[in-house]
Amino acid sequence: MARELEIDNREFPIELKLADGIKSWLYSQLFVTPKVPEHSFSSQTIIITGANSGLGLEAARYYYKLGGATLILAVRSLHKGQAAKEDIVRSVKTRNDGAAAIQVWELDVCSTLSVLAFAERMKSLERVDVLLCNAGVNYKQLELNEGIERNMQVNVLNTFLLALASFDKMRETKRHFPDSSPHITITSSDAYRLTKFNEINSPNIYEAFNDAKTFNGQARYQDSKLIQLLVNREVVKRISKNKPNAPHVTFNLVSPGLCVSNIDRKDGKWPLSTRIIHKLLYRTSEVGSRTLVHGTEKANLRAKPYLETVTGIDYGPSLLSARSNAKELPQQA
Repeated sequence: MARELEIDNREFPIELKLADGIKSWLYSQLFVTPKVPEHSFSSQTIIITGANSGLGLEAARYYYKLGGATLILAVRSLHKGQAAKEDIVRSVKTRNDGAAAIQVWELDVCSTLSVLAFAERMKSLERVDVLLCNAGVNYKQLELNEGIERNMQVNVLNTFLLALASFDKMRETKRHFPDSSPHITITSSDAYRLTKFNEINSPNIYEAFNDAKTFNGQARYQDSKLIQLLVNREVVKRISKNKPNAPHVTFNLVSPGLCVSNIDRKDGKWPLSTRIIHKLLYRTSEVGSRTLVHGTEKANLRAKPYLETVTGIDYGPSLLSARSNAKELPQQA
């Protein structure tokens, strides 16, 4: 076993570059403002998970402004989803077709059965051009759901389950609508830079994640974001190899920076010092959502698969993206 762990360490050398990460993050937060999206999404069908508030709501608003033909708000609460729809319709004065263009579908990313049911329902759509997997959690206390630590279940397992389940529909869209540029985009975070992910060498990673003695909520969120990059890289590599002639689907991740959102809503009221820091450094949800929308634009078809905002629209390099380790791998799968 000791020899196996040594091999794992060589295969996954997670080097923590804290100083570089903080420097890049501070520069981005203080001196960079993502550009307002202008790319047209006319005729496209767009699905946004976690669309009832925060980044998801603001991204949905942009898609509607930019001409999205069918907009599906995938939310856990239909009541909150309907309120989000009405908010979008009220705020966008250039369109009056919101009742027909915007749909609210139920999706609980905490439930594997809900994810599978949603993926099955997607098959009924004529086309799916964009799947923005924005729903995510940041649980500071250990919570298990379906036997799995909740940060991992939501941010990684069920998010990628939905993404992978949508590939066939995306390819079908590309075949029937050649001008389409199907995108599966996951909202990620620069927090991946802040973890060494020691559990990667555990005999059973899931058991390690579920261990109450070693659980650290902030570290677990960071781990989940690193795993997103690792899984994205592996998925792109395998699908590109196994189905090289299939219609291409762009599969990427985006980091909107530190933004005002509801991801920490379970933490209650922040102390005054933290709220001051938030005020000074945090982007608004609207500003952060611009990066999400940019990540799904057709113009970015050949961009690197990890989108940050260090230079406004910066596509890398990423420590562990699908083009990391000085080896160019396709973003399309």
